[in-house]
Amino acid sequence: MRRSEALAGIALTPLAALAACAQTLSGVVATKGSPLRPTAFGCQVYPSDDLGQVIPLLAACGSKLLRITANNDNFPYFDTLFAAAAQHGMRVVVISQYAAQPVDLTAYAANAVTFHERYATYDPIWELWNEPNLAQYWGAPPDRVAYAKLAIATATALRNAGAREILSGGTSGVDVNWLYDLRIHGVFDAVTGCAVHSYQKPAKALNEYLQAVSLMPPGIAIYTTEACVVTSSGQPSFFRDMWNVHRYLGLPALVWCEFRDGTAGPNPPYTDPMGLVTADYVLKDVYYTAQALINT
Repeated sequence: MRRSEALAGIALTPLAALAACAQTLSGVVATKGSPLRPTAFGCQVYPSDDLGQVIPLLAACGSKLLRITANNDNFPYFDTLFAAAAQHGMRVVVISQYAAQPVDLTAYAANAVTFHERYATYDPIWELWNEPNLAQYWGAPPDRVAYAKLAIATATALRNAGAREILSGGTSGVDVNWLYDLRIHGVFDAVTGCAVHSYQKPAKALNEYLQAVSLMPPGIAIYTTEACVVTSSGQPSFFRDMWNVHRYLGLPALVWCEFRDGTAGPNPPYTDPMGLVTADYVLKDVYYTAQALINT
């Protein structure tokens, strides 16, 4: 029996109880997380970033992950990025490319395999689509069944090509209903982890993470592949509290949404300053906060 079939009958009622318990917590204790799998920090980078400055600064901050979006038309850039990341002990989280709807599943999976085979020696982590629960990124009204088919087909092809870590597409928010439907449709039988994005205040995010963790089959962990707030929203305190949430729950990854101010977002101009450094690579307070916490 598949895990999805065995678990499909579990109701969501226990989730409410977990969330209620979480609300009674007076605070989150910072720990180093699981000794076997401590939380890894990472950051999203973009082709407009100067890799010669970005990667050494991230390495000095304690970063173990870089997140990028695959593009089979820009291999020279990715050749440089993968080699530089490996030199500094970082793995790359690869978001599979967007495609026009309806997606040709065979062609889409083959496209991902082509990218993977070029960089297989670097052992990339795959994330299947970015925020497929939003029409803005899915390119059509979000469709759980269509996404499940894409995720299963692509994950299967990547596994056959030797990929070791494959995450379901990071949801906008910790979308428990979406994740529950993915479980029912067998996505977590094909992937090895679940990606989510959280821009909520950490105290609220804790409730959402508890619910998401409780939904996962054995062996499927929750990875945060995007988390951010703008400078004016108190980045250092947000980072500290979110890091503590991840350590407290033993989550394997926390990826900041942009390294340099003004690079993240669906369409230019990207005016929200959410980076660890300014547009001119001046270190911000949140960079020093992250560095101190990650290297502790």
